[in-house]
Amino acid sequence: MGKRNKWRKSMVLALALAGGLLFNTVQPIEAHAEETSQHMIDKKAKIDAEVKNLEKELDQLQQEIDQKVKVFNQVQADIKEVDAGIVETEKRIEQRSTILSERMAAYQAQDNTVGVYLSVVLESKSFADLMDRVVAVKTLMDADQELVNQQEADKAKLEEQKATLDEKQKELQKQFQELQQKESEMEVKKAENQAKSLALKAQIATKQEEERLEAERKAAEEEAARLRALQAATPVVHVNNNNNNTNTSGKNNGGSKPQPIIVGSGSGTASSGDAISTAKQFLGRSYVWGGSNPTTGFDCSGLVQWSYKQAGVSLPRTASQQYLSTKRISASEARVGDLVFFSYGSGVAHVGIYLGNNTMIDAQNKGVVIESLDWWNQYLVGFGRIQ
Repeated sequence: MGKRNKWRKSMVLALALAGGLLFNTVQPIEAHAEETSQHMIDKKAKIDAEVKNLEKELDQLQQEIDQKVKVFNQVQADIKEVDAGIVETEKRIEQRSTILSERMAAYQAQDNTVGVYLSVVLESKSFADLMDRVVAVKTLMDADQELVNQQEADKAKLEEQKATLDEKQKELQKQFQELQQKESEMEVKKAENQAKSLALKAQIATKQEEERLEAERKAAEEEAARLRALQAATPVVHVNNNNNNTNTSGKNNGGSKPQPIIVGSGSGTASSGDAISTAKQFLGRSYVWGGSNPTTGFDCSGLVQWSYKQAGVSLPRTASQQYLSTKRISASEARVGDLVFFSYGSGVAHVGIYLGNNTMIDAQNKGVVIESLDWWNQYLVGFGRIQ
């Protein structure tokens, strides 16, 4: 009986010790699990906040672009209003010119103004008739003088309107260039922030998701690197405004005469011919920032992308991306249907379709036009061939 009691006491003591050890072991594990879980929650919240900040950066840039678009659209509207005013002024001037020409012919037939009055005096039948005729002639001549005064006023107004139009067009060109450069900046920022966002998300992803996000991050970083490098792209020629000649060094060495760019005019492919035919359908259409189809209208890269899409050729959306997706060729190698790219000092910002004979079709601040490269050569970056 004594041995059994002793054995029971030993078992109770052992169980008590085991229970205490188990309790002391489980409690830290549970506490650690709770701590790890809270750490992950905090980490996710922090990463979500950082991703949101990246999105805010892009939103801010987009707001800046949207504001510039509003200014651009307002200047376009101002130009239309001034244009309409010029048309009306020119119409009034033309109508008065016809009337004044007829009056002048009538006076010349009478030799001079005195002849007109003399004719009135000689043909009058009475003093009352004479006075009536004199008043009538004077009224007519006063009216003619008023027409002359109005004509001179409208001619002066026309000069003012044309000066205003010139200033508005310069302003539109400036806004056009700033918008295109902002788009280039936005492309780089999007790619950079996309890579940063993917790297952040990978920190709280599962192993499988982490591998996918890592692959996407690398692709985004490569895209950002290409676009950043393209930001260094600057015009490679210099235009001498006196003779429209150019110098590929961008400098006039010792006052030597700049050499003109020799641009090729080789024949294009069937697809480039189809793309050009499509683009020509929209000649005269107004420029629309961000426009990429006939419904919305076109910006420069939108016109290029849409036109080639109808010819069965897929191109990226922006001028920078189109530059990166085409093969670099020299100006002398250029042929009809190649793309021609321009920069205002920081990155590729404008694109057109080369038509040969130093001309291109493009969507610019004046709308979809066919124009010479002479003025654009000061911004020329190079030519690209669709592969």
